[in-house]
Amino acid sequence: MARQRRIPTPSWEKDHGIGGGFSGSRLQVLAAIGAALLVVAALGAIGFGFLYDELRERDRPNTTAIQVGDTRFTVRDFTNRAKMYVTEFTTTNYQVVVPSVSVSIQEQVVIIKYAGEKNVSATDDDVKAEIAKLLGIEATDPNFDQRLSEELTKTGLSDQQYRDYARGRALQGKLKEQFKTDLPATAESVHYRQILVPDQALADEIKAEIDAGGDFVALAAQHSTDTATKDTGGDKGWAPLGFLPDNQEELFFSLDLNQVVTIPAQGGTAVYVYQVTEKDAEHPVDEDKKDTLAQQNYNEWVAEKIEAEDVDDQMDFTNGNFDKIRYVINNAGLSIQ
Repeated sequence: MARQRRIPTPSWEKDHGIGGGFSGSRLQVLAAIGAALLVVAALGAIGFGFLYDELRERDRPNTTAIQVGDTRFTVRDFTNRAKMYVTEFTTTNYQVVVPSVSVSIQEQVVIIKYAGEKNVSATDDDVKAEIAKLLGIEATDPNFDQRLSEELTKTGLSDQQYRDYARGRALQGKLKEQFKTDLPATAESVHYRQILVPDQALADEIKAEIDAGGDFVALAAQHSTDTATKDTGGDKGWAPLGFLPDNQEELFFSLDLNQVVTIPAQGGTAVYVYQVTEKDAEHPVDEDKKDTLAQQNYNEWVAEKIEAEDVDDQMDFTNGNFDKIRYVINNAGLSIQ
């Protein structure tokens, strides 16, 4: 029987370990390569993350801070308005500045949009006069344009943004006057008086004494710490409907004549003793009450208009964007104390 010839294993099979398995050294090399690739991938992901954060930080001034309907204000716009607020009101407290600017922007948008409903408008001359007031000069000042240009550079606002701001202020003043004009000549009113004392115990003693027939006027002169009214028997005059805070008004208009009640002052640092002495369904509205009534009616009107708009407020402390708020704080020079 002829002897079978053995066919040699091809060299390429030997080199790649086919049939014989991977060598230990080859496995180590492949493992090292795999580990290196994982490290490179991880570093790439970290690098991308840093780059993404950097780009997002750079773009933040151009993102939306607040939008009211179709009117949008960027974070940069909001920051510039915050700087103006700091200059005008000399406060850097972010808890005051940020919400105040947010409210101011919303108010500006709706009064420009809806002032016509109250037959109120602002001409170009009105806007120029308001700008002059903001600049501390007269509208006829020959350096008006130069001063405005300097103010735009200082505030960072565009010419249109500054004029919209001035237009809003001009309309605000006219609207308040219109609301004052619209007030009725008479209103349901109460006449009341008060005694302010340091604590509830003394308030209760005074109430008990008045209920027993004591003289409110004499007790006010003796005990009240309200220097504005103690010498007039605590008399606060007539309060038309809509003049007092809601909770106080609801109480006063429900009291019987000469009924005495005690109410802690706001903050609980003192206590009021109140008594309603007269009621009138159609009492003439005192002139010194009209500004307050007009302001309250104006506030209610603005609130209703804002409520009707689609508002995206990224500066809201509860539901807003903290990174955007932080940007405003840092770049408007606000304090967190």
